[in-house]
Amino acid sequence: MLKRIVLSTLIILMMPLSGCSSTASQITPAAANPVVEPTALTEANSITREIVDLAGRKVVIPTNPQRVAAMTGPSYEMVFMLGGHNRIVMTKSGHTTNYPVALMLNPDLATYAGIGANPSSSVNIEEYLKQDIDLVIYYLNDNELKKFAAAGVPAVVLTLNVSPFATVEEVRNLTLDEYIHNTTAAVGILADILGGDAIAEYEGWRRYNEEKIRMLDERTRGLSEDQLKTVYWGNTWGENILSSYTLMNRYYEVRLAGGKLLGPELGGNFPEITAEQLYAWDPEIILVDNHGNYPQLVMEDMLKEGSKWASLRAVQNKELHRIPAGVFFLDKGTTITLMLVWLATVIQPELFSDINLIEEIQYYYKEFYEFELTNEQAQKIIDGWYKRAEDEPDL
Repeated sequence: MLKRIVLSTLIILMMPLSGCSSTASQITPAAANPVVEPTALTEANSITREIVDLAGRKVVIPTNPQRVAAMTGPSYEMVFMLGGHNRIVMTKSGHTTNYPVALMLNPDLATYAGIGANPSSSVNIEEYLKQDIDLVIYYLNDNELKKFAAAGVPAVVLTLNVSPFATVEEVRNLTLDEYIHNTTAAVGILADILGGDAIAEYEGWRRYNEEKIRMLDERTRGLSEDQLKTVYWGNTWGENILSSYTLMNRYYEVRLAGGKLLGPELGGNFPEITAEQLYAWDPEIILVDNHGNYPQLVMEDMLKEGSKWASLRAVQNKELHRIPAGVFFLDKGTTITLMLVWLATVIQPELFSDINLIEEIQYYYKEFYEFELTNEQAQKIIDGWYKRAEDEPDL
């Protein structure tokens, strides 16, 4: 991707989420224990270097990886934004067809090899060897990462399957600088891995993130408890709005946007609450996540006449909002900050009335994807433009 940015020096201090040079510190706090590193590389990739990935693992990788398997949820989108789409030869099945915006920006996506992958699935190493992969972006799964190491295929972790934080208090106590770092760190590591123009792409993208996050903080930090709107963030496994996130996962984002997140403090990736708990919380706003299956069905079920949810304030006021989707879901990968801008207009519309979301999305896509969206296309992104392949969970 051609850019206007000229970069002479890039120094990235790595924390728990990233490592964008040959040395890196953990994210905040330290993420996970290192696992076995790759032990060999093919002759074609004999020029190597060592990087530290998001999980704090030291991994030997090719200096200039050219055949990348982007297997985790947001990894294709991250590589694509950094200008590396011509290096991807394999990605997660479903990602080649599920995202109309991604296909519109890169029609070649439909031709990439696609295989199943999720945090708990078993790796068939032959699939990767068959494609002559020289770098894999994978989940933090010790057993499966060992398979890549044994086969001499470098595998890096750029997405953590679980929160690196032990308590909600740790999340609440994050400084804004720490949050900005943690939000941008994984992309920084990837930019360093890809090298070349990707580093300049990252620099401009990080500046956008920092500017927007600081703007959100400036406007919402002085809100009183009474002014913060209560928000419940539901996942949609099937038509079940009761699957959620722990407070550790989304608390900081919702607070930056002027809200107070309601949810369980502890649990797995997607803990389930009871209907009685949701009634007791009675949130002012309900966010409907794209995780799982059919968010539109969830919203239609909650809003239909005679729904068991009819007494909830969010339902009565029609404050149900589906998370937007573009090249990937907007709340993951490189677009988390763009999602935060959208979220702020949802939670505190008066406070952010000067933001034209259509124009903001159009700016983002022109600046970081070099693609000019129409007003209609930008609105479809806000509405959650996504087409799910059957039986393909997105994690």
